[in-house]
Amino acid sequence: MEINIIYDFRERKIESDWIEDFTSFAKMQWNDFTYKLSDGECLQEVQARNILALQQVLNKYAGKNIVVGSHGTALSTVVNYYDPSFGYHDFERIKNIMPWIVEFVFYENLKCISIKEHDLY
Repeated sequence: MEINIIYDFRERKIESDWIEDFTSFAKMQWNDFTYKLSDGECLQEVQARNILALQQVLNKYAGKNIVVGSHGTALSTVVNYYDPSFGYHDFERIKNIMPWIVEFVFYENLKCISIKEHDLY
C-alpha cells in the first residue's frame, strides 16, 4: 500500500508555551472557532486546512477507499464540518477512546452522506 504524508492533516498548533488548563482552553476553542492563543491556530483554521486536504485527497482518489490518519482535534473539526452538532462534549467523549475511527461515505466525491464511528473496544 502506498502511504502519502500530507502535512495539512496535522494537529493544531496551540502555543509555544505549556497550557496549564487545557480543558478551559479546549472549551474556549469549541465555543468560539476563531479563538486562539498568540502563536497558535484556531479551530476554524484547523478545519479549513483539513477540509481542503480531504477534498484534494477525495478528488485524487475518486471512487476508491482511502484511510486518513490524523489527531483527535483535527479529525473532530472534520466531523464538525459535516455534522455541526458535533461539539465540545463529543470532543471530550472521544479523548478516552483513542484510536478513534470514523468512517465517512461520500457521494460524487465531495458530498458526505454518512458518518459512522467504529468502536475498537
